[in-house]
Amino acid sequence: MDDPRRVLEDAAEQRLACEVLPRNGSWRRGRVIRVERGGLVLTVSGDALPNGTDVRCWLNVSGQAWTFEASVLRSGVSVPDRTQQGLLLGFMDGWRRADRQSGAITLEVLPHNGRAISLIDGAARVVDLSPSELTLTAPTDFNLIFVEQGAVRLRLGLPDRAPMEVGARVSGLTPGKGHLLYRLSIEAVEDGERYRELVAGIRQTLGV
Repeated sequence: MDDPRRVLEDAAEQRLACEVLPRNGSWRRGRVIRVERGGLVLTVSGDALPNGTDVRCWLNVSGQAWTFEASVLRSGVSVPDRTQQGLLLGFMDGWRRADRQSGAITLEVLPHNGRAISLIDGAARVVDLSPSELTLTAPTDFNLIFVEQGAVRLRLGLPDRAPMEVGARVSGLTPGKGHLLYRLSIEAVEDGERYRELVAGIRQTLGV
């Protein structure tokens, strides 16, 4: 495995983008600034994270995605862009390659009850995907039936990008011979630009 410090130094030298997930929060965009003896300095979007916040970070260096866990040691650290405040991360642990065990992508439906339903390698399959809508098919004897107009969440991810969740609603249900065709309308997206990038990458991979 590549040396983590060397990887982070390469990321800092190129001022590479990263993504940061605070515990009990949502993913934020960030940028790697520098590596210090005491840890890693980066900037993140949104309000400053309090000292002691546990986070998971995700970055792509030379075509390889990496992820690790860390804690915010200090906020308000000086960075070159004086319009932003930096964070010093320390206690970094869990360093690993971020390749998906399932292969290329993540596309799952997260119902209120029960386990996540994969639309890649399970009984349910994606038929069409756009930034505003997802169409999927499932066997009529599928063990989880979605209620029309019911709310669900979707999880999307690419091998070189952190996953994200968005809200959706079952806007249509069409019975077929041996299957049910569901249409999900996307309703709640916190980061529209990032979401559209994920949709474009998934569409390209699936050929839909």
